[in-house]
Amino acid sequence: MTGSSALMAIGHIFMCYTLFFSFHANKALGYGATVVESGKSHAPPSCSGTTTGLRVVHKYGPCSPSGLKKTSAVASQILVQDKLRVRAMNSRLHNRRTIGLEGEGTTDTYLQNDLPGAGNFLVSVGFGTPLQYFNLALDTGSYVTWVQCEPCTESPCPQQQKASLYYPSFSSTYSNAPCSPWCNYTQTYMDESKSGGVFVLDTVSIGQDYQIPEFIFLCAEPDKETGDFGKADGILGLGLASFGDDFASYSLATQTANLFGRVFCHCLPSSGNSGYVYFGEKAREQCPFSGTYTPLLDSDANYYFVNLIAITLGQKKVEVPSGIFSSPGTIIDSGTVITHLPSSVYSELSQEFDRLMSEFPPANPSDDGVLKACYNLVGQDNLAIPEMVLHFENLDVNLDQTAVTWKGNNDMSQVCFAFAEKENEEDVTIIGNHQQQKLNMLFNIPDQRLEIGPGNC
Repeated sequence: MTGSSALMAIGHIFMCYTLFFSFHANKALGYGATVVESGKSHAPPSCSGTTTGLRVVHKYGPCSPSGLKKTSAVASQILVQDKLRVRAMNSRLHNRRTIGLEGEGTTDTYLQNDLPGAGNFLVSVGFGTPLQYFNLALDTGSYVTWVQCEPCTESPCPQQQKASLYYPSFSSTYSNAPCSPWCNYTQTYMDESKSGGVFVLDTVSIGQDYQIPEFIFLCAEPDKETGDFGKADGILGLGLASFGDDFASYSLATQTANLFGRVFCHCLPSSGNSGYVYFGEKAREQCPFSGTYTPLLDSDANYYFVNLIAITLGQKKVEVPSGIFSSPGTIIDSGTVITHLPSSVYSELSQEFDRLMSEFPPANPSDDGVLKACYNLVGQDNLAIPEMVLHFENLDVNLDQTAVTWKGNNDMSQVCFAFAEKENEEDVTIIGNHQQQKLNMLFNIPDQRLEIGPGNC
């Protein structure tokens, strides 16, 4: 099984429609969520940053639970994974390909999630009773939460061996999801590889304050060839699920609607610190309203769309053309790393970056060719990076200096303009997590607005 197929396998899910809807006629999913004081922190002791909320850490920073370091090889791998994710997102949005689902009621369709990508930002989430904590990638581009697990499909049930796997049979609060056993899914790809899993129901602990009983999530069997999914155990899906979506009731926002009001805020840290996610009223308190917001646009796609009007680099302001074809605008996505721009916008901005950096020696582009404008800035540690502003409808956002450039070698020998050109003009514009660093991003789904301001991470 190929690596890219294994990553895609987690996201393409097939379930039983008939039993799914018959269940919904009788019970609302996860609406019994309650506040439980757990009083536990699961961040590394050496990690600096906030001690409240759901802590967010960079997978390659000192706060990382895995101790991974961002070497040049890792930086290249991140960009490759990121490119695959962006391609998958655009393929689903524009129906460039179909992937058949195997089994009764087979249909050719795209379902959240797509490729999980690099999974740069991790949160610790507890599952089951007693609680077992797993490091999940934070993803606003996916709405299904999943964790790698070892399901009990035959007797005797497997004995717990790996700390990175959730074992349903070891939890006293576990039960089958409402449509089990027909919620099992099997995914077959063009290379004949397969992957599978099952939806289950159990208690989930989010941060220090909330335990959510009867939460439905995907128990995904790990692929034997690709292993540990880059040191992440799964995904916490904070993505948008429209009410017309067949699987909307499995989103975290929907399952916790009575508790959190479909409002959350995150601050993604630079690699040297930790960030946070807050939900509901705590999100409003910890990410206070700055006075302006940009609308979240209506869309049939399961992403957060906004209207990006222009971008300023230094003193040069470049207008962003309005969406073409059926694209309603620009996606804000915490699972994508690098911001992808229309070719005309990228060209003008990269030329301006080259002009501003012209006194320094050029460096090679990134190995995958994603980042092209690169310079050798060894000995220039205190260099002032050009300021950058994203101009959204009704909202201007000043980017942190760490969001403007990308260090390919984890030093100053290859410092690149941290933006990429879209591969196809009909592709959507995507604001990636690298450009969201150190910003409070408050998603208010009921009021359809996104508030962005300086964060504390």
